[in-house]
Amino acid sequence: MDSQEVCQLLNITKRTLQSYRDKGVIAFSSVGGKFYYRPKDIDEYLRTRTKRKGVK
Repeated sequence: MDSQEVCQLLNITKRTLQSYRDKGVIAFSSVGGKFYYRPKDIDEYLRTRTKRKGVK
């Protein structure tokens, strides 16, 4: 997935995504100056950040 796809999926700005890269929040690869993300890494990010009602 490219940066635009991830931003749309997570409903975040490109700047927020850059911050996530800088902080190591989401794994990425860079090819020719363009950033790419594995769907499984995005799924893992969503899974670990999802709060379930009534679960502590």
